[in-house]
Amino acid sequence: MSETKPRPPAVILAAGRGNRLLPLTEHVPKCLIEVGGRTILEHQVRALELAGVRDIQVVTGHGADRVREVLDGRVGYAHNDLYDKTNSFDSLGCSSLDIGHAGLLILNSDVLFHPELMRRLLDDERENVLLADYCDTFGEEEMKIVVDDAGRIERISKLIDPREAQAENLGVLHLGQGAARRMIELGRERDHDRGICWVPDGIQYLLGEFEFHILAVGDLPWTEIDYIHDLEHAEKDIFPLLRGPLWDE
Repeated sequence: MSETKPRPPAVILAAGRGNRLLPLTEHVPKCLIEVGGRTILEHQVRALELAGVRDIQVVTGHGADRVREVLDGRVGYAHNDLYDKTNSFDSLGCSSLDIGHAGLLILNSDVLFHPELMRRLLDDERENVLLADYCDTFGEEEMKIVVDDAGRIERISKLIDPREAQAENLGVLHLGQGAARRMIELGRERDHDRGICWVPDGIQYLLGEFEFHILAVGDLPWTEIDYIHDLEHAEKDIFPLLRGPLWDE
């Protein structure tokens, strides 16, 4: 594999329980749900490693000991002590990664995706890029995005009118050094009066300071796993398309 650009560190936000997947997540976090015989977290770490990312940190919370057992020294860890009272933005603030010129990768731990998407994201020449899926219809749960003609984000929120949205956020992004440091600073402040609970809230808050862009996934497969029916879809429809690219290279 040819690495044309320095690879940034990656933080995987894996502190939450995943209440919508109960009882499967009663004793383990959502990231340890298995698809195709391996956990979602293992699939993500594999995709990062295939793209040349070596410095990976997982922010734990619920079931932290189980997470450490599964990855067995392949990654570093940070911990969100208030995982049961906070959300992904606070978990980001718990990260202790050193952010250099290559910036920072941020992943929600409930996304299954084709490894080529990570390569494309890392090779994109723009700063502050989110993987996104252009869609015709949206529901209430999707993290919706409005972009301008150049693919720059104008708004990102679940509360956007579905008729105005153009794309759905995957929860996988590459921030430049400046935006990454600002996001982590804000996460450490834990000032919820700003209305920042999730990583996309932080992006919305920083739109006046930085430009953020989207990179379309095109036809490459991916899915977010929030509910039992998402898990069934991942097992039946998505993982068969990922098995070879992820594990047989």
